[in-house]
Amino acid sequence: MFTTFTVQPLLRGVHLDDNNAGDSGTRSLLGRGSPATGHPGSSSPGARSTGIFNRNTRPMIEAMDNFGNNLYLGTSDGFLLHYIIDEKISSESDLPKSRLVSRKPLGFGKKVVERIMVLPHLCMAIVHCDSTLSFFNLPDFIPYSTQDLPHIKGVTAFCEDGSQKGRVGEDGSIRLCVTKRRIIQFYNIWPDAISEPKELSLPNGALVVTRWKNYICVADANDFKLIDNRVGRMIPVLPVVQSASSGNSAQVIKPVCVAIAENEFLLASATSSGQTAIGIFCSGNGDPVRGTLQWSSYPRALGVEFPYVAALLKSGSIEIHNILDQKLIQTVRFDPSMDPKTLVQGPGLAVWMSALARILTVQAGGSIPSNEPGAPSSQRKGNENINRISSVLARVLIAGKESVSALVTTPLILHADGLLRNGRVEEALVLSEKTTATLSSDNLHSDRLQQELDYIYQKSGLIYLGETLFDDAFALLQRGKIDPRAVVALFPDVLQKPNLLEDITVFVGVLELLKQLQSLPNIITKIMLKSGGDQGDEYKQMFLHNAKEVFQQYLVTYRKQHAHLKGAPNPALTTVDTALIGLFAESDNRKQLYTLLESHNSCAMELCEQKLRENGRFYGLSLLYKSVKDYQGTLSIWKRLLTGEIVDDDFSIGLQGMATLLLSVHDAALVTEYGTWVVEQDEEIGLKIFMPGDPKRAAAFDSRALLASFKNTLSQNAIMTYLEYLVFQRKSDSYDHRTSLCMLYVDILAAKLANTSVAEEYSLQVEGYRKHQEKALLNRGVTLPRGQEQPDLGTSFLSFLQRNASSDDIAKYRAKLVQLLQSSSKYDATAILPKVVAIPQLQTERAILLACTGKQKTAIEVLVKDVRDYLGAEIFCLNAGTFQEAKKTAKVTSETPVNASALETRKSLFMMLLQEYLHIPQEQGGTVLSLRLLNSQSAYLELSEVIDLLPPYWTVELLQNYLLRSLRRSHHVFKEIQIMKGLSLGENLRISEELFRLYEEQGPVVVTPQDVCSVCGASIADSVFMRTVDQKTIHLHCGSLTPA
Repeated sequence: MFTTFTVQPLLRGVHLDDNNAGDSGTRSLLGRGSPATGHPGSSSPGARSTGIFNRNTRPMIEAMDNFGNNLYLGTSDGFLLHYIIDEKISSESDLPKSRLVSRKPLGFGKKVVERIMVLPHLCMAIVHCDSTLSFFNLPDFIPYSTQDLPHIKGVTAFCEDGSQKGRVGEDGSIRLCVTKRRIIQFYNIWPDAISEPKELSLPNGALVVTRWKNYICVADANDFKLIDNRVGRMIPVLPVVQSASSGNSAQVIKPVCVAIAENEFLLASATSSGQTAIGIFCSGNGDPVRGTLQWSSYPRALGVEFPYVAALLKSGSIEIHNILDQKLIQTVRFDPSMDPKTLVQGPGLAVWMSALARILTVQAGGSIPSNEPGAPSSQRKGNENINRISSVLARVLIAGKESVSALVTTPLILHADGLLRNGRVEEALVLSEKTTATLSSDNLHSDRLQQELDYIYQKSGLIYLGETLFDDAFALLQRGKIDPRAVVALFPDVLQKPNLLEDITVFVGVLELLKQLQSLPNIITKIMLKSGGDQGDEYKQMFLHNAKEVFQQYLVTYRKQHAHLKGAPNPALTTVDTALIGLFAESDNRKQLYTLLESHNSCAMELCEQKLRENGRFYGLSLLYKSVKDYQGTLSIWKRLLTGEIVDDDFSIGLQGMATLLLSVHDAALVTEYGTWVVEQDEEIGLKIFMPGDPKRAAAFDSRALLASFKNTLSQNAIMTYLEYLVFQRKSDSYDHRTSLCMLYVDILAAKLANTSVAEEYSLQVEGYRKHQEKALLNRGVTLPRGQEQPDLGTSFLSFLQRNASSDDIAKYRAKLVQLLQSSSKYDATAILPKVVAIPQLQTERAILLACTGKQKTAIEVLVKDVRDYLGAEIFCLNAGTFQEAKKTAKVTSETPVNASALETRKSLFMMLLQEYLHIPQEQGGTVLSLRLLNSQSAYLELSEVIDLLPPYWTVELLQNYLLRSLRRSHHVFKEIQIMKGLSLGENLRISEELFRLYEEQGPVVVTPQDVCSVCGASIADSVFMRTVDQKTIHLHCGSLTPA
C-alpha cells in the first residue's frame, strides 16, 4: 500500500551522558519497514509528560535541529550533543553511519534545552535554555562573543520569520521575534551583530509564537491571538481549550501553532474533554481560510511539509493530513521502545532515494550508459539533474528516548510505476491528479514531483498508444512533455531522419516501452492478432489514418508551444517541422503546408526538399527555399512554373508576386538576372524592380548595362520610363542619360508631328498662345502713370505647355523636354540641336539649345519673335543666360545681389532684349514691352547706352519712371563713392598720426656695419630690415619666417 511518508532512522543509541560517548553507528532493533506502515500501540508505560510544568529528571532529548549532515541535540539536563552523519543517507540503508563530535554543557546548569533553531544562511544556531537565547557559530557550535551577540534574557518563546524560509533579507539579516512576560520584541540578526529591538506590549505574555511577515500568532495558556505589527493591533482568535468559559479549563496544555504559507496560520485547539483536538486555518486577520483538521488527541508539536502537516500526538503516533483537502492520509506508529517525544521542523536533511533515481534515470536511444565516455552530454546532464532531485529533503525530525528519525516524503512514482507495470493506468492517473493539485511555490518538492508526473504521463500515454487509444495517448504524451522525436520514431512512414531514437534522451522505463512498441504498424498488427479477426489491410489502414490525424494534431500543438524559440538549435522542433511537412505534403491539407512553409520553421532541408518534389508540391518547395532565404531556388522554381516547364495548380502569385520578392532581395546580380526576365514578360511590372525608392538599393544596379539590355527587348515607352526614373528621381548627372532622354522626347514629338492633321491642329494651339500674348500687351496700353504696377507679360510658354499636358500628348512631351533642357546643361546640346531644328514647331527648345551653345542673341530673337514668350525671355536674362522655371525665379528682381561676372552678363542680355523689343511695332506691343523692361530692369540698363537706342518721338513723361530710377541710382552710387573716399581719408590720417607718434617715442634706428640679424646671424648691411616688439633688428624676410 502506498504511504505518503516513510520514517528514515538517523541515530540510535544516543548517549545522553558521558559514559561510552563515541561512535553511534550501531544498528537498532527497529525494523526498517515498521515506521512507515506502523505497528499498533502507543507511547511506553513509562512515558513522561511533556507538559510545560512537569519535567522528568532523567536526561532525554528535548530539542534538535540540523545544519547539513550535522545534528544538534539538546537534552533535558542542559547538554548539547553534536553528531555528524558521515555517509549519504539512503532510503535503502537501515541506519547511516554517524559519530558523536562533542557533548558539552551550555552553561545554564541542569536547565532544560527548550529549543534549538538553526539559521543556515547565517551559519548560526540560536538556543533557548533557562529563559535565555544564546548564539552559536556553526558547524562547530562555538558560542559567539557576548559583545557581538549578547544573550537575550527573560524569553518565553521565539521564532524566525517563516516567509524568509532560511533566506536573508535585502540587508543580509534574519528577522527574529521574541516574546517575554509582558512584551514582544522584534530583532534583525546579522552574522556578527544584532539590532536594537522594537517592542509591542503583550499583557498576558506568550508560551508559543510564530510569524509570517507582518503577522504574528502568539498563544498563552488560554487563547491564541494574532498581531499585525504594522499597526500594533492584537486580535483574540481561538481558545487553546474549547470550554464554556474560556480560560477556566482544569487541563493545562502547551498551545501549538505553525505558519503555513502567505498570511495563513494553523492553530491547534483542544476540546473541552481534552481527548481530541481540531486544527483551525486562519488568515492574519483571524478569518478562517480552509476547513478544519481533526486529531485524536492534542498534538505535542506540528511540522509542515507542504501540502502536508504532521502532528506528533501524546500517544507517540504521528497523524499526517493533507492541507488542501484536510483529509487524514496517514498515521505513523512507532515501536514502543522509541517513545517519540519531540518533533521539529528544520532546514532539512538530504535523503538519497535510490529507487527514485533508478526510475528517473534517463538514457539515450543508443543504449550507452550515462557513465560511459560515449554517452551524450544531454544524457549526462539529465542524470545529474536526476541525482539532484533524487535526494529528498526531509524537514521533519522526530526524537525518541535515544534515537532520532526523519519523516521522508515517499515519491509518488514508486507507487505509480508499480500500478503502470500491472496495467492499472487509470489508478496511476488518479494518483497523479491528486499530486498535481499540490504543486505550488510553497512545495519544496515541486521540481521532483514534476519529473515524476512527466514519467507517469509519458509511460501512461505509451501504454494507451499500445492499446490504440490514440486521443488519450497523445494527450498524455503531450502533458508529460515527452521528446516528440520519440513519438515520431513510432511512425516509420512519416518523414524523419534515420535512427531517430538514438539521438534522444528519455527515462529508462519509457525507453524500454518504446522499444517494446517498435512502431505504430507493429502495434496495430498486434492488436489485430489479439482480436483474432481477419479484417485485412483496409482495417489496418483505417487505424493508421486515425492515428496519423491525432498524431498530426499533437505535432501542431507542440509546434505552437515551442515555435517562439527562434535562433537556438532545437532538434526536437526540427523533427516536428519535418514530420509535419511530410504529412501535409501527402495529404490534401495544402493550406496548412503553405502556412508552415511561409512561417519560420526548422525543418530538415534535404528530407523536405525530396518529399515535396516526390509529391509535386513545387510551389511548397519554393516556399521552403524562401523560408531559408534561398532566393535563387525560389525564383528558379517560379520561373519554371510561369513558363509551364513544371505545373502546380496552387501557384497563383504570377509575375507580380515574383516582382514583389525581387524587390526584397538584396543580391543585385540575382535581381538583375530574374528582373530582366520579368521585364521581358511585362514591362510595367518588371521596370518597378529596377526603380526602387531606396537610394542604396538603386545604386547597386548598373544602369548602363540595364539600358543596353533594354534597348534590344523593350519598347520606346519602357526605356523612356526608366530614363525618367534615372534623371528625375535618381537625379542622375550622366550626360548619356539626359541626352538619351532628350532624344527620345524629340523622336516621339517628331513621330506625332509627322501627321499633317495633328501638326496643323497643334500649330493652331500655339498660334492661340501667340495671340493671347499680343492681346495681353495691347490691353495694357502705352501710358504708364507714375506708381502704376507694371503690365503683365501673360504666361510663359512652359506654363502654357504644362496647362495643356493633361489633354494633349504633344504638349505633355514638349513640357517634359523643356523642363529637362532647362533643369541642367549636362547633355550634348550640339547632338540634340539638329534634330530639334528639323522640327519647326519646337522653337522654345531651339532657343534653349542655342543658348547652351553660346548663341544667346539668337535665342532671345527666337523667344521674342517666334514664340513671343516675353516672360521666358526676361527669365533667361535674369538668370544670366540660363533657363529656369518661372516659379523658381518669381522673386528674382533687379535688386537681387549678384557677382560681377553675372552682373555684366545680365546687362549684356537685357540690352539685347531691349533691342529686340524696340524692333517690335508699337501696334504689336513693342512700346509696352520696352517701357516695362526699362522700368523693371533699370539696374541693368545704363542710361548712357539706352538713350541712343530710344525712338526720338518718345517723350520725357513716357520715360519718367525709368529716368527717375536711373538718376536716383546714379546719385546713390555717387554719394556712396563720396562716403567711401571720406572714410578712407580719415583712416589714412589716423594711421599717419600713430606712425608719427611711434617715431617720436622710439627715435631713429641706427644700423652699423657690425649689426647682425637676430634670427639668421647675417649682417644687416643695406638689406631691408624691421624692428621687433622686443626691440631687436632683423631682416624683413627673417621676420616673415618667425612665428607671431
